[in-house]
Amino acid sequence: MTNDQLPNHLTTQPPNYPLEVYPYLLQPRMREMVWGGRNLARLLDKQIAPDQRIGETWEAWDGCVIENGAHRGATLGDLLARDAAAILGANARDNRFPLLFKFIDAQDDLSVQVHPDDAQAHASENYPFGKTEAWYVLHAEPGACLIHGFKGDVDAARAQSLLAENKLQDVLAYVPVQRGDVVFVPAGTVHAIMKGIVLAEIQENSDITYRLYDWGRASAQRPLHVAQSLRVLNFARETDHKIPSLVVRRDNFDHHFLVACKYFSLELLDVRAPIERIALNDKFNIVSIIEGAAEISSAKSRVVAARGRTILLPARLDAFGIAPQKTPCQLLRMYVPDLRADVIEPLTRAGHRAAEIARLVRE
Repeated sequence: MTNDQLPNHLTTQPPNYPLEVYPYLLQPRMREMVWGGRNLARLLDKQIAPDQRIGETWEAWDGCVIENGAHRGATLGDLLARDAAAILGANARDNRFPLLFKFIDAQDDLSVQVHPDDAQAHASENYPFGKTEAWYVLHAEPGACLIHGFKGDVDAARAQSLLAENKLQDVLAYVPVQRGDVVFVPAGTVHAIMKGIVLAEIQENSDITYRLYDWGRASAQRPLHVAQSLRVLNFARETDHKIPSLVVRRDNFDHHFLVACKYFSLELLDVRAPIERIALNDKFNIVSIIEGAAEISSAKSRVVAARGRTILLPARLDAFGIAPQKTPCQLLRMYVPDLRADVIEPLTRAGHRAAEIARLVRE
């Protein structure tokens, strides 16, 4: 059980220095894991030392360091403490950044886990955020699968019995995946990322993780949290494993809506030609380049980002542009949505049926 937040770096500017808003290029935090590997170097051009096994890179959260411009060397948390409304806009209910975005390289099976919801996290861990998350699969080796929920009826007593018999894996739902698949993991869902998968993950800004089962690897360094897991588990059978994405086609790009809930919208922009203006609507945006390279611009500033780099667009920018560099590019876009205005209405105008939208929008 962890709540892993880096301490804030001291800002390089004095406290009364005006908070400048521009596209912030974020420095990822590389995290070595026993189940990690080197695929993030191959697929996303991450700089990984020969002896490193990187399982995660934390790309955007309040502890990440800004690499460019007037606030270079400061953390996002430093800026939030000075002017949260400039960064968060409509989401500035407190000074906390609400999301955590990461890349994950699983070269071995991760533990079978479950996360609490907001109320449970507050009651049990005195932390404001639970952990609802979503995955976008970037790479899957042949036969690779994820664990997502139970495949049959299970309750707490049966789960405890199966754990004692080392048979919990027999009732888990194994879901084959390939590049482009989208999986939504609400708090309370038993799940695991299995070996041979690289994915992007967007989640609430929480690292509260309860390990229910760890394939016999449990130790003092990797303890199990069976009692906590059983308290927050949703034991209902899971049948809807993958989210069918919906697309709105534009002249210069295709806008793929992957999944949305009250905590985040996860979208893919497939950009063929420059986009002059995407409105922020008083919301911060996280954009991450997963193919090609792009210039991300605002009215007064711009930054060129290569594959694997992530940028935070403060809400006060009002809008941003995207210009592919030489070849088309793909970006993941994430923000805290107004579900009706930002997701449901654009999809409805594009001709998508209500039943299709309902599978994508998890309210």
